[in-house]
Amino acid sequence: MKKICLLLAVCLLLAACPAFAEEAAEASALLEQAQAALMAEDYETAVPLLQKAAEMGDPTGQLWLGNCYSAGAGVEQDDEAAAKYYQLSADQGNLAAEYNLAFCYLEGTGVAQDAEKAEQLFKACADQGDAEAQYALGYLYFYGEGLNQNREEAAKYLQLAADQEYVAARYYLGLCFMNGWGVERDAQKAADNFKLAADQGVDGAQYQLALLYQQGNGVEQDFEKAFYYYGLAAAQDYPEALTAVGFLYGQGLGTAPDLEAMLKYYRLAAEYGEPMALFNLGCCYRDGMGVEQDYEEMLQYFRRAVDLGNANAQFNLGFCYYVGQGVETDYAEAFRLFRLAADQGFPVAMFAVGDCCYLGTGVEKNAEHAAEWFQKALDAGYEPDAEDQKHIADVMGN
Repeated sequence: MKKICLLLAVCLLLAACPAFAEEAAEASALLEQAQAALMAEDYETAVPLLQKAAEMGDPTGQLWLGNCYSAGAGVEQDDEAAAKYYQLSADQGNLAAEYNLAFCYLEGTGVAQDAEKAEQLFKACADQGDAEAQYALGYLYFYGEGLNQNREEAAKYLQLAADQEYVAARYYLGLCFMNGWGVERDAQKAADNFKLAADQGVDGAQYQLALLYQQGNGVEQDFEKAFYYYGLAAAQDYPEALTAVGFLYGQGLGTAPDLEAMLKYYRLAAEYGEPMALFNLGCCYRDGMGVEQDYEEMLQYFRRAVDLGNANAQFNLGFCYYVGQGVETDYAEAFRLFRLAADQGFPVAMFAVGDCCYLGTGVEKNAEHAAEWFQKALDAGYEPDAEDQKHIADVMGN
């Protein structure tokens, strides 16, 4: 009986094969026509072909039709329809559809938002070796966007994507090694990853690699290479790189000194609201560096940088109020600004807060608070001068 049933099953399978092959060939032909129409951006022709292929159960047709609904290409935009076709395709093991469906669940587009389901789908794709899914999962773990932040898992998946030459993963992996996020801190590995991404045009990696060359961190200090890589990122309008190029021109590091070029790059960065560029421009107007000294312009740039939370600007604007530079002396406002910078770990501002507490300028005199802030400043690396040391000794006894 078993032999007869088995034989019957084989016969039925063989009988179905020609029909199956014929249907597969038809679906393939439909996809070929649809692909040509899609490449020509002829969505009105492509969509009916994809609908027919999808109805025949072709996973690629279902995926592409889902993409059309997602983008509103040739059909009215419909996230629910997109998610439906991604699901049908994913049920047949289509990795690209699983990947797209993961984003649907992550963002709640076309389906109820479900971070756990999104994570499962991303992992299913990533664990099958899909580099894009590995990168996406690493990125989401890195920032904690939609998923719980997990830097160890981020580094793991970013490494998997990087091993498949997924360039963007190298940048984030470099950040992990530079900061010890999820991996042991290793400046040389950070530099290696940044360089691989930088040489492929990733602006953030170009900036970070330049910073390492400027600092001599993980690589031998080389201002010319720093200038080169900052320049590459600046050419892509990376705001921090524009500021850095301006700084190197101003200091004559890695290039000939050029105050005109310095101001040009600071102003380009300032147009993007880059806080350090705004602060540096304020310093230029304060010191008459490349421009006529102008305290009104100085205050304007310092205030814009302060509004963006720049600690350098907070301290320096506070100092202006403390000594009456360009403004009337206002110890209370000076103390407020010093405190803002101190709360960001700015050592000189920490000492200034302590000094205000010691002297009773802008705040009630309090030796205990002064001692606390003096100690914080020293722990943060502040190097006191002779007058500072007298104040420290007066409240700390050393």
